[in-house]
Amino acid sequence: MYIVAVSGVVMSVMVLVNPSYFKPNASHTVVYQFYSLLLFLSALTFVSVRHAMLVLKHKTDTSVFRRVGFLWMPAFLVGGGVTLLVIAVNSSSTLILHYVFGGLGVFIGSSMAHFAFRQNPPRKIWLTEHIGAILGSGIAAYTAFLAFGARHWLTFLGEWQLAVWILPGVVGTVGIVWASRRWGR
Repeated sequence: MYIVAVSGVVMSVMVLVNPSYFKPNASHTVVYQFYSLLLFLSALTFVSVRHAMLVLKHKTDTSVFRRVGFLWMPAFLVGGGVTLLVIAVNSSSTLILHYVFGGLGVFIGSSMAHFAFRQNPPRKIWLTEHIGAILGSGIAAYTAFLAFGARHWLTFLGEWQLAVWILPGVVGTVGIVWASRRWGR
C-alpha cells in the first residue's frame, strides 16, 4: 500500500507541475481540480496505512503520536481537506467528490490528532484506531480499482459511475463501525 500511495503522489504531482505535457488537450482548471483530488487520496492512503502500523506498534503510548514525525500527517489531512473544500466552493461546476473527500480529510485528520493528544487512553483504543485506519486504506484501494481500473467495464452505469467513488466508503464505514464495536469493547 505504501508503494501504491507513493506512486499515486508522484504521478499526481507530475501532472500538477506540468499539465500541458501530460494532459495537453484538457482544461488546466479541470486538470488541477481532478489531480488535486487524486493527490489528496494518495496521501490519505499513505497516512491511513502509516497510522494503522504506528498504532499497532505503539498501542496506547500516545507520546509517539505527539511528535512532528507523526503530526504532519493529520495536519496534512486537515489542510488538504480544507483545500478540497475551497476548490469545490470556488468552482463553477459541482464537485461532489471534493466535498465528500474534503470533509472526510478534515474528519480523519482531526480524529488522528485527537488520538495523539489523548491522556490515559482506554486500554483497547489502539485496536479500534488500527481497525479504522487499515480498513480506511482498504476503502482507498477498492475506490481506486472501481473508479479507475473497472471504469471501462462500468460504462453502462452512465452518470451513476459516481457511485463507484462513494460505495466503497459506505461499505467500508459500515465495516469499521461493526469491527470497532465488535473488538473495541
